[in-house]
Amino acid sequence: MRRRTVIGVIFIVAVMTSTATLAQSDSLSVDTALWYNRESSESRTEIAPVMPSRDGGRGKLNQTQQLDGVEVKGRLPKTRAKGDAMRTMVAGTILEKAGTVSDALSKIPSLEAERDGAVKVTGRGDAEVYINGRRVQDMKELSRLRSDQIQHVDVVQNPGARYKASTRAVVRITLKKAQGEGFSFQDSAEGMYQYGLSATNNLDVNYRTGGLDITASFWAGSYGHSKSFQDNTLTYYAGKDKIEGISTQEAKNTRKGWSPQLQVNYMVDENHSLGAYYKYDRHPSGKYSGMFYTNNFENGNYVERSESDITQEEEFKKHIFNAYYNGKLGQLSIDLNIDGLFDDTQSPGITKEITNPAPAPGTQGVSYGTVRAINSNTLGSNNFWATKLILGYPVWKGSLSLGGEYSYNHRTDAYDFTATDAVPVKATDTEINEKSSALFAEYGRQFGKVFAQLGLRYEHLTNDYFNFGKREDEVCRNYGDWFPTAVVSAPVGKMQLSLSYRRDIERPPYANLTSSTIYINRYTYQSGNPYLQPSYTHSLVLNAAYKWANLTLNYGRIKDAITMSTEPYPGSADPLVSLVRPINSQDDYDRLTVIVSARPTIGCWHPTWAVVAMFQNYKSPTAAGEVVTLSQPWFNGSWRNTIELPHALRLSADMEWATKGEYNNFRITRPRIVGNLGIQKDITLRSLGTLTADLRCIDLFNTNKTEAIIFGYRDLATNNPARRTFILDLTWKFNEARSKYRGRGAGDKQKARM
Repeated sequence: MRRRTVIGVIFIVAVMTSTATLAQSDSLSVDTALWYNRESSESRTEIAPVMPSRDGGRGKLNQTQQLDGVEVKGRLPKTRAKGDAMRTMVAGTILEKAGTVSDALSKIPSLEAERDGAVKVTGRGDAEVYINGRRVQDMKELSRLRSDQIQHVDVVQNPGARYKASTRAVVRITLKKAQGEGFSFQDSAEGMYQYGLSATNNLDVNYRTGGLDITASFWAGSYGHSKSFQDNTLTYYAGKDKIEGISTQEAKNTRKGWSPQLQVNYMVDENHSLGAYYKYDRHPSGKYSGMFYTNNFENGNYVERSESDITQEEEFKKHIFNAYYNGKLGQLSIDLNIDGLFDDTQSPGITKEITNPAPAPGTQGVSYGTVRAINSNTLGSNNFWATKLILGYPVWKGSLSLGGEYSYNHRTDAYDFTATDAVPVKATDTEINEKSSALFAEYGRQFGKVFAQLGLRYEHLTNDYFNFGKREDEVCRNYGDWFPTAVVSAPVGKMQLSLSYRRDIERPPYANLTSSTIYINRYTYQSGNPYLQPSYTHSLVLNAAYKWANLTLNYGRIKDAITMSTEPYPGSADPLVSLVRPINSQDDYDRLTVIVSARPTIGCWHPTWAVVAMFQNYKSPTAAGEVVTLSQPWFNGSWRNTIELPHALRLSADMEWATKGEYNNFRITRPRIVGNLGIQKDITLRSLGTLTADLRCIDLFNTNKTEAIIFGYRDLATNNPARRTFILDLTWKFNEARSKYRGRGAGDKQKARM
């Protein structure tokens, strides 16, 4: 989706909202461990897999075995090193009762899962998410699945060579093995209220017989609960004159959509399985509406006021397809995936603006200015295919994996407009043909209690860029890179240790590479930057787990970081006009993230304490013409509690706080505290299954407010308040069965850039 005019208006809102939850944003990252499952060929390419039990792999935390009449009990650590990942058990713990999969992930230290949004890892950023080996393309899926379906969650902060070099972190979710045959049903309904009402419903119908497993789902939703409010002050100098633009904006988003999907899994025998997955996502209506008021001052004197009424509509449709084969021929394991993604988006919009200059000195009354209207439309589409093959074979008491990946995307993006006045905006009609190919090798071996894995990946990318059918050679790209990975993990006494290294790359999203310039209002334009360079990071991560306590140290050396900048509009004689665009940082910088967490169980009380500390030395230009080093540490703390009460009741109470500090070119100038409260109830319906009711209040005290300064050639101070939100989830399960789908996906990061 490319609501670019909307993005232009509210890009600050989005950036500052992410800053408000910094520990859950780009600075945060999660490692996902490998999915060890007897029925997964990928598990056969790893060392020391953990096999699910014959009782369905429920693998509860307290395990009991009978040995010659002697009963032996063992309790596994809640989080422990497993291969290249840190594994958290969910089955048999209070996390089973978290609600949705997103809710369960949010209760794992260092992870943050937004409802219908991204999963992020502290210190690393957005994570790829896999469910039983299949790459999740639609994050709403994490809100449709229930937490009691999860066996365990693996977090890999430095993924191995089998993953794209642009993969910052991986979260692998392994579901419990389903039991029984025949039909089963699950229906989940959600209502959400903030400034308005949102309602969604998802129905899953599953049929299982023998090795055949078929699941059909239908989701529908209407969103109208959210609004955004923001106050901004843009400060810069035009020669010796100090210019200030003080603005207030209020925006509301509404949208409706529906989505059917079908997945089929067939297990031929113990060594061969295949399947396919198809989803159609349709949003026939979406609307952004906002008011944007700006008062401009020159050397403290009021000079002009602008009032903008902005409306943007959006309609899109998307097809997602995956087919896979997992097999084993002798000792050779085979994992093949084929993916397709096809989408079309249309976004018409209109901006109506009134600009009034300040009354002349000594006069009274209203000063009449100009009225301007801009009508625009954006059309975009992606036609994407990818394939990925991984072969595994035991070598020298270890496991060698070789593989390759290829993807191709044909992307079109057209922007046109009409305006009542001349504006420095150009219509564009761009076409991108991008091909990406990769080869990798990975070897892992167990040396007693020590697990070691080395990997090397080579990626080559070609990008042909056309505008109105003309190739623009200076924007086209053709480059290749090597990306090494390494991990060592071992128990030291009762402590689990893991040390990993990775070199990775962050390629700009397609929307940031556009050459079009979008009109926001009289003072602000937004554009992409086709000259953006990829960002490279050397990442070193140390994980330590002792019983219910965990420590993570994450060091990164970052080159050409991508951030948003507000600059003078090139070639404009009017100093009031600004251009917002993505740029690369001028200097390399260091970032260290320290995470300490504890998750004990005290009777019926399940607390989780976590503290995140972030340090950096980011250099940024300022409006005063200087370069400032942003190095003030930033701290975030959380205290989450779940209390099990009689009669299948559970009470949750959470508190999170964040200090002042600095991250990239942001300076957070106000501490923040947020409180949440919730209650759950399980209701047995006898022959009709079970019903779970989950009521929550997010931001109980209306204290989720952020104030910050974004440094650049033009400094921006911003204030972004929020409001408490009420959520009610109802989940009905009847003769429940769970998915056995194991497709893994190909071309994952390319799809994410769309």
